Amino acid sequence: MLVLITGGAGVVGRSLCAEFLLQGYQVRVIVLANDPGVSALPSKVSVFYGDVSRKETIEAAFENVDLVCHLAAILISKNPEDYHRVNYLGTTHVIELSQKAKVKKLVFISSISVTYPIRTPYADSKYKAEECVKNSNLPYVILRPTLVVEDHGGVEYQMFVRYVRKMPIVFLPGGGMCLKRPVRTSDLVKGIVSASLSDSAINHTYALGGAEVLSLRQMAENLLKINGKKKPIISIPWFLCRWFSFLKSFFGASGVSPEQALAGFQYDAAPSIEEAKIDFGYKPRPVFDLKK
Repeated sequence: MLVLITGGAGVVGRSLCAEFLLQGYQVRVIVLANDPGVSALPSKVSVFYGDVSRKETIEAAFENVDLVCHLAAILISKNPEDYHRVNYLGTTHVIELSQKAKVKKLVFISSISVTYPIRTPYADSKYKAEECVKNSNLPYVILRPTLVVEDHGGVEYQMFVRYVRKMPIVFLPGGGMCLKRPVRTSDLVKGIVSASLSDSAINHTYALGGAEVLSLRQMAENLLKINGKKKPIISIPWFLCRWFSFLKSFFGASGVSPEQALAGFQYDAAPSIEEAKIDFGYKPRPVFDLKK
């Protein structure tokens, strides 16, 4: 079986390539030109250069493909139109080419943020892409990862880690009571592969989170403990958090809009993972090793 992975040179994409190869499948990726992650791909991976937002640049990659795992997306951008162009229109292009190639299954990596009461431009682009996948008449699986924990990736998590480590006092919006279910990259990847290969998962949507539900405050406390640090953690009222000056000091030049930044602190992202456990044996682990 030939597996095509869009966005295959990212942190999750590279691990996904290795996992599919380990299970004996052929792997092909679509990556942007000059993507530095290409050098870290396994040697057996076939590389196609293209941009999902430009359908003509990726069409050749779909030849003889059996399974498509669509990861390619923009997570953070100063221009909201980028989310529509890449995350939404890019997905419609992947769908059209998958239909033309008569692929056996399309696996779409969405985001748990589509479940937020008020969606950001990023979440909205993922939500609209999900609807296109559901209406594609292709056998599909939609997967919604939660907060991805990775030492060399996981953009949102790394911003949080840098903030906790950098600031002498850790200020948390709303006291950090927002609940998350952080997941290790390796567990997420195994879940994606298991869902991709399971007949029970066809035409279903699953949340892929970690083993534990933790508040942001608990996550900050765990990070400090692991690093042998003691810092006061102070609650910041929501009306103060809406001041752009505070958000700028919090995130620096990250490119995150105030709207997107606050959503991560305001809305819980701790969904049940029981359906994934039952349907394809998903077994994530705790993310913090406090014995160190």
